[in-house]
Order: sequence, then C-alpha cells, then structure tokens
Amino acid sequence: MYFILSKVMWFLLKPSMVMFLGMTVGFILVLTRFRRAGLMLFGVSILTLWAVTVIPIGEMMIRDLEERFPKQTELPEKIGGIIVLGGSINPVISRERGQIAVDSSMERLLFFAMLGDTRPGVPLVFTGGSGSLFAQDAKEGHYFKDLADLLNLDMSRVIVESESRNTMENVVFSRKLVAVEADRPWVMITSARHMPRAVGLFRKQGWPVIPYPVDYITLPARGWTLSLENLGGQSMLDAAVHEFLGMAVAYVLGRSDSLYPAP
Repeated sequence: MYFILSKVMWFLLKPSMVMFLGMTVGFILVLTRFRRAGLMLFGVSILTLWAVTVIPIGEMMIRDLEERFPKQTELPEKIGGIIVLGGSINPVISRERGQIAVDSSMERLLFFAMLGDTRPGVPLVFTGGSGSLFAQDAKEGHYFKDLADLLNLDMSRVIVESESRNTMENVVFSRKLVAVEADRPWVMITSARHMPRAVGLFRKQGWPVIPYPVDYITLPARGWTLSLENLGGQSMLDAAVHEFLGMAVAYVLGRSDSLYPAP
C-alpha cells in the first residue's frame, strides 16, 4: 500500500505536475463564470514556470544534495562488500527491444564494475527490481547479466536482488542476502543526488556503509545568474523535491536516522 500511495501522491505533488494542473484548471475556469480566478491561477502557474526556467532553483537544490557527501578518493582495506543501487537499467525497454537499455545513471554500474575489479575478494550486490506502478513483471535484476557481460564482470561474484521497488526495499531485501559486520562497512554506490536519502535508510537498518557518490549532473558550487539555458530547470526541480520529500517522509515514518543525513 505504501508503494502505491507514494507513487500516486508523487504524481500529483511533483512541481511540474502542479504547474501543469494549475495552467489547465486556470484555463478551464477562464471559460466559466470564475474567469477572474482562472486568470489568476493561470497567471501564477505561468510565472512560476518561467521562474523555474530562468532561475536555477532546481540546480541549486540538486547541487546541495550532490555535495552533501564528498567523493571517495581512497577506500579502507577492510570492507564488507560493494553494493550498487538500481536505477540505471530500463527493464521495460530492455524486454520489448530484446537488448539491454540503460539511462543516464549508467555511471553507477561503470563504477561498480571498476571497484569490483580492484577488490576481487569481496562480495558484490546489485539491487534493483521495478519502480513502475504498472510494469512489475519487468525488473532491472533480470537484465543485469546482459550488462555484466558487456562490462566483463564475473557474475559468479554478484548477488542480484530483483524484487525491490524502491530504495527502502533495496536496503531491506539486500540486507537479508548478505552478512553485515560493524567493522567492515560496505561501499554503497548510487547517484550523488540520491546519496543522502540512501545513507539514512542504510544507517537505520544497521548497515554501515561508505558512501560512493557518482552520476553528478551539476557543476561545482558557484554563483548563479539568470539564464534561458536552464531549460532543464523543471526536471531538476522535480528530482530535487523528490529527494527532499523522500527524506522527510522516511524520517517521519522512522525509516531514516536523520531528516537530512550527512557524513
């Protein structure tokens, strides 16, 4: 029930949808006797859309998430294993096209393979099922082997968890498949913007991890200026709000150890 409710609520609450609904409802009201209210709603929605487009609000929020945990330059000698969170493979397209299909988060799997080569003696875990509300029969884990073959990754070392539907389930389901020791933290790989939320969930489950952020989509911190080049502002704002809202919900429900996890 939580999974379904979270998907429906996010569909309705994400900023781009709120702006779209505002413009749509506003336009409809203009055609009725509530014309004044419709004009106000439509105008506010349009102004908000332009503000998000020319002011890098989403970019600044994403940058804050990405810089919350520093890049790892050196790992300790003793680690329990390496785990990478799903989100890089499109299972539906992979199934329909009969060929592995990946998205812009491919860096997660590239670094997973690279680190796996440098630590031949530690277990590897790929955790990823389907985050789709309507396509639960196509899961990332089902197609991981195809990608592993392309990366020359030895599948005999990899534990694949393919039933999880979200990050919380990534942690809980994977936790049951491996041995976790307090003095041997696991290297956890995911997108830098997703790292704070993921770390909070891992910590709450008593799973010590070394955050290994990858897949950056913003430049390092710098001043900002108004620009029409921020046409991806809506998607960045959606991604940022999704992470911050996810952390808040996880904390309220007792699934995370902190409202905004930090090193």
